[in-house]
Amino acid sequence: MKKQDIRIVARVTQKEKDRISDLAKRCGLSTTEYLRQRALGYEPKPVPPDALFRFCERLDALIEQPFSAEVNTAALTLLEDISAELITPRKENMRKWQPQDSGPSKDG
Repeated sequence: MKKQDIRIVARVTQKEKDRISDLAKRCGLSTTEYLRQRALGYEPKPVPPDALFRFCERLDALIEQPFSAEVNTAALTLLEDISAELITPRKENMRKWQPQDSGPSKDG
């Protein structure tokens, strides 16, 4: 790897730093590499969850079977599982989008 000898420093809030770190982690990159790619016009993609690969394996197994009502039902069930696991928000993730019960905002 080429040695980098120039440093760029930016000031951000703690909330912004946390957001940048989270996005970098989702993409499987260090914060520095994530920011470098974004600054150079690249849009790093999040690393797919392991569940996606398990669903692909199940889908491959279904494709190998001759078509039948059972295979059709299994395919529909698999699509529902994929939607539930990868698309539909989970209840525990919904809390951050809910307003707090009362009192001043925790965000400032």
